[in-house]
Amino acid sequence: MSHAVLQRLLDRLADVTGMPVTKLSGQLRPPPKADMGDYALPCFEMAKAKGAPPPKFAQELAAQLAGDTTLSEYFEAPTAAGPFLNFRAKPGRLCAAILAEVIKAQGRYGCGNDGVGKTIVLDFSSPNIAKPFHVGHLMSTILGASLTRIYQALGYKTVGVNHLGDWGTQCGYQFQAWQKADPEEREKRLAAEGLDYLADLYVEINAPKKQVKQLEEALKKDPSPAERQRMEAELAEVKPIADEREVQARALFKKLEDGDPELKALWERFRGTTLEMLQKSYDRLGVKFDSDAGEAFYEPMLKPLIEELKAKGVLVESEGALVIPMSEPGSKKQKLPFIAVKSDGATKYETRDLAAAVYRKQNYNFVKNLYVVDVRQSEHFKNLFKAVERCGHPWAKDCHHVSYGIMKIKEGDSVLPMTTRGGRMIPLAELLDGMVGVVRKIVDEKNPDLSAEKKDTVAEAVGVGAVVFWIQARRRSSDIKFDWQQATNPDGDTGPYVQYTHARACSILRKSGIAVPQNADLTLLREPEEAAVAKALEGFPETLRQAASSFEPSVIATWLLETSRAFNAFHHNCQVIKAGSDELRDARLCLVDAVRGALAQGLGLLGVSAPEEM
Repeated sequence: MSHAVLQRLLDRLADVTGMPVTKLSGQLRPPPKADMGDYALPCFEMAKAKGAPPPKFAQELAAQLAGDTTLSEYFEAPTAAGPFLNFRAKPGRLCAAILAEVIKAQGRYGCGNDGVGKTIVLDFSSPNIAKPFHVGHLMSTILGASLTRIYQALGYKTVGVNHLGDWGTQCGYQFQAWQKADPEEREKRLAAEGLDYLADLYVEINAPKKQVKQLEEALKKDPSPAERQRMEAELAEVKPIADEREVQARALFKKLEDGDPELKALWERFRGTTLEMLQKSYDRLGVKFDSDAGEAFYEPMLKPLIEELKAKGVLVESEGALVIPMSEPGSKKQKLPFIAVKSDGATKYETRDLAAAVYRKQNYNFVKNLYVVDVRQSEHFKNLFKAVERCGHPWAKDCHHVSYGIMKIKEGDSVLPMTTRGGRMIPLAELLDGMVGVVRKIVDEKNPDLSAEKKDTVAEAVGVGAVVFWIQARRRSSDIKFDWQQATNPDGDTGPYVQYTHARACSILRKSGIAVPQNADLTLLREPEEAAVAKALEGFPETLRQAASSFEPSVIATWLLETSRAFNAFHHNCQVIKAGSDELRDARLCLVDAVRGALAQGLGLLGVSAPEEM
């Protein structure tokens, strides 16, 4: 987004150099040090076209523009610095131009119509049914929701899909566990414990299978003869139980697939209970979806899809299975095929993912189809997109795996990979409640005069916001070590720091006792700290677009931290209410209000609330 000062510079440079404004806009950038100016233009390309050394060309262009009356209204005489030409706006001019754009945007600064008429599908969160929402789902949920808001701010239509894991042999295990439980007790415990009880049933019914896997892995590590004998005896005892339960689970799932009314009703009950419980977590995080079409939704589409692909020759038989070859013809390096139908005639979740991609293109005509799933699924999505391409769909290039690292929780001196004692996944509510409790104590100490109701509201906003911001404060490709204490530090690179800065801006506006002036002379903002705040605000439109193009909400988090630091330096060095004159006070109140609005907007894009008091 341009403004009057920048546009004047771009237009004049276009006149002098013959380069189009759009190209110049892409090349103009802030110099490495603030004392060098406000904008720097690299002269390499222009110098090459003229057959001149870039430093010499920069000097000649600086001399040509030195007395330019069109620029002198807004800029000092330009200076050459090696192959770069640096421009410094006259005091107050840049602040006035940037703030004018922020004020004019009325809460939508940096937003645009880039995506009008275009649709982006985002597949995120996607937990399994009959299991509680735990920390393992948090990163996908947070990142997917933020990307949704970012694209909406740029005018895209978005379709958020919660692709529930609600189909497959896992359903058979859940049915089996439910049927083994005492009818009266299971109803009582389901009412009291909800998804936690269903998860406990699932863990219990799967315990032999898990034990078999652990024993088989341990036997590969060459244990001592005595240990081997003990483990083999244990394996001989537990494996028949695991095998029998798997056979029963597959049989029950087959009955579900065949339309058994009793199992279908039980499946719908588990699914409905799951969605009801999940909604409480989603509401707390401020997350919304447009579709909860899970794996089961695509099951009726599989047979027609498979027949179509067989007719096209895309599917070939391999060892009794129907597969899409992944290896390039004539390639010496053979890759594992994409299995669409197993040798026993059953489909896999990969097949349902293929059907889902086709359905989404047909129904939403997306320009991008994003899967916000952790990095461990990279190979799956690489194969899925290749399979889509092999099926003859050129839009395979528009499918993207938005991967992210693993989240771990720091507890005392230990770092736990999302589990606590006994291998139990940490429920989201437990994490959020813990954070809210930590913040409530801080609020009690820092602001004892707040009412109990306001303290609770602030603790919820800041506690939940601390978690949400922490996840997005670093590149998504990085593994995240969540630290309870650091995440709530109001002086660190945290959500509470940005929230507190927003609350500080609100406090200044309240204490001023006057409405934000509408016609203040913004050219009075000439201090370096004021210019630093304005230039931080200037960078937001580009930051928003960078976040969208790179699927990276962290760039907005970084911008929020940098803008907060600039504002706090301004607050420390520049009086607002007692500015020395009413005119300067009014201009600075406009600056404070612009920061308040921009911080609230940026926090909102990340799903973090912006309290007015803390």
